[in-house]
Amino acid sequence: MPLLSKQDAAASFPIDTTTPFHPTKAIYINDPSEFSLTTTATDITTSVAHLLPSLDVQTTPTLLTTAKSTSPTLPVTLTFTRPNRLSRSWTASEPDSNTPIAELSNPLWSLGKWTITFPSPSSHSSHTIILHPASFASKTDEFVKDSVPYFWDMVEGRKLCKLYRAMEGKKVEVARFVGENVRAREGVLLVEDGKGVDWVVVMVTFLAVLMRVDSFRA
Repeated sequence: MPLLSKQDAAASFPIDTTTPFHPTKAIYINDPSEFSLTTTATDITTSVAHLLPSLDVQTTPTLLTTAKSTSPTLPVTLTFTRPNRLSRSWTASEPDSNTPIAELSNPLWSLGKWTITFPSPSSHSSHTIILHPASFASKTDEFVKDSVPYFWDMVEGRKLCKLYRAMEGKKVEVARFVGENVRAREGVLLVEDGKGVDWVVVMVTFLAVLMRVDSFRA
């Protein structure tokens, strides 16, 4: 179905307000500008574990400050690189082995569609993932993994983004990104491991959301 006439699938799933979000993993994303060649993701869970159970609007600034100060002292978990500043393709690698674990591609005229491939065999996804706008000019991106729909919703620009997983006809929050402001590319990605979501899939799909520059988007 053409993107211009596509119905917003996210709108057909109401948000499950009875299932709270309890993050168990925290990943700091550095500040990748539109022209960056490299960006990194660092697992900072041990440094901010005491903040996760009571995470709210009041504790978010403390989370961001702690993440920014402690991340340089921790080993990088994932590295994202691209060959040049005009490239719209990224490679996600584990820095220890420099082994690619995912490839992301977003051709110029793709209307916001990202193709994410994983080397075979992969413990993260057995198939290619296509991330695309839920509808024309939508703030929501959607993808399907193992026949389950997922939705990345930009609630407050890049200041607050939420990933929902479709479960029993509703959207359940399984991950969240918090940044300093609506245009920030730096912040903390929070994941709840117990809801059947792979954190690498969360990370690579969110990088695509973070990097979106499509003029037709809301």
